[in-house]
Amino acid sequence: MSPSIRRPKRARVLIAVAAVVVALVSNSPAVHAAPAAPAAVTDYCQGQCNDILPPGTTGTATLAQILAFKALGIRPAHTDDQLATYTKLVDDYTSLTNAKLGQYFNDSSFGVPSGQVASTIRPGGRSDVTIVRDKATGTPHITGTTRDGTEYGAGYAAGQDRLWMMDVFRHVGRGQLTSFAGGAQSNRTLEQEFYLNGAYTEADLQAQVERVAASGPRGAQAFQDMTSYLAGLNRYIADAKAGAYFPGEYDLTGNANILTGDGIQPFKATDLVAIGTVIGALFGAGGGNQVASALVKVAADAKYGSAHGDAVWQAFREENDPEADLTLHSGQTFPYGASPAHPDGVAMPDAGSVTPQQVVFDPTGSATSNATKAKGVLPADLFTAKHGMSNALVVGGAHTDSGHPVAVFGPQTGYFAPQLLMLEEIQGPGLSARGAAF
Repeated sequence: MSPSIRRPKRARVLIAVAAVVVALVSNSPAVHAAPAAPAAVTDYCQGQCNDILPPGTTGTATLAQILAFKALGIRPAHTDDQLATYTKLVDDYTSLTNAKLGQYFNDSSFGVPSGQVASTIRPGGRSDVTIVRDKATGTPHITGTTRDGTEYGAGYAAGQDRLWMMDVFRHVGRGQLTSFAGGAQSNRTLEQEFYLNGAYTEADLQAQVERVAASGPRGAQAFQDMTSYLAGLNRYIADAKAGAYFPGEYDLTGNANILTGDGIQPFKATDLVAIGTVIGALFGAGGGNQVASALVKVAADAKYGSAHGDAVWQAFREENDPEADLTLHSGQTFPYGASPAHPDGVAMPDAGSVTPQQVVFDPTGSATSNATKAKGVLPADLFTAKHGMSNALVVGGAHTDSGHPVAVFGPQTGYFAPQLLMLEEIQGPGLSARGAAF
């Protein structure tokens, strides 16, 4: 990982970002109905939070839409409408100001202005939840008058935007991707890589669900939330099959009847555990080590001098190795992870300025760190313990021009289309949030 960090100046923004490749996605048809009365909520962002999730919100395309794209280049709505907006930041970030944030990011305030409502549905015909999608990005805004209905709506919206990907992930988590999506080498590699992080049997998966349900009031609530969410997701599957607007990938892989959708299996609680295993392996097993990498460089330069120290640091990086055996010949190359010749910005921590922070709060006060202080700038457990996740730039109000704290968060989700995460707003009893979720 490179210690070079590119950052916007004075940006008051909450970002959920990821890079993209071409996708084929769309929403299912909307069923219009009168919205339920929304609960009163407090938007603590006060109009100062923004988000973006390239390529776009939707992640489902029917077979007809896939073929239309292949033949005519017609792209379904909200497939890549956030990509160009975010891409502009690459060239314009040096002139970024608070007033210009709306040119590069979405306003992530709660709710949808009346003139920006694209569709409103009551999933499953329920009176205790609505899903409103905005015109700008197609983001689902889920509002419930009961917690059960709110979670039901969240499951329904997830099915609308990510059903095929969710199905792929529940198979990856069980080591069954090749039997589901084909035996391509990439599928086998993905299957083996992630399954080994869990390798749970069905009994193992079920035991985890039961353990949650038996973990006191909070566990019981989590289990009920899961049950409601699955009910909404499975209702969407039933609606999509009845209306013949289920994802076209089921047709193309032979996993469903082209007319009826028979073959698409409902989701159960153990599927969510399998999906969680994949997400945990993907997001929890690596990434976010820029600061640690920078500390290695600082320490190496201090001990060996800049020239030799940089060579030592480079030797530990996951960068293109000129001594690696190659499968490309005849002058072909595939440089991997090379540093830019002229980086736009470089941020390095001062020696001794980084101190460990307790990330996990233990209400009993019994948690202690196994790390021991080492001489110099490196923690003793630098190479044996996890020290970070995705990047975050957080500045206290005492150091900003406005007096307000500033935070820029960028989850490193990799290059996917549809994106692994989805943007959504959820409002209901005990629930009030907007941002990226999986």
